[in-house]
Amino acid sequence: MMNLIIPLVHAASGTTEVDIETPATAGNFFGFTCIGNFVSNIVSMAFIISGIAFFLILVWGGIDWLTSGGDKAKVEGASKRITSALIGLAIVAASFAIYKLVLDFFGIDLSKICTTTPVGP
Repeated sequence: MMNLIIPLVHAASGTTEVDIETPATAGNFFGFTCIGNFVSNIVSMAFIISGIAFFLILVWGGIDWLTSGGDKAKVEGASKRITSALIGLAIVAASFAIYKLVLDFFGIDLSKICTTTPVGP
């Protein structure tokens, strides 16, 4: 726990300045100096996009249901769309749980993978 607190306090003290206008160089991987940060951000972005997609598809199904006017085919189509959105949400939730279980099972802490000290001789 102490290893985590010291870098946060050091970063909050204002002694380190980061130039955000510096372009990515050959040592960076799409602006990330560490593959752990890159993977973590990609996974987070995928979960955010899937959550937004779930919400939009659910609203679309609800609007279709409300505007069906009692037509059985339209109600059935809207019901299938809502069911598909809920199944998709369950799949995303299960994949998030599996992702967290794998990280915990193998003891992977993505924030500690990246080090600022060079590895090697």
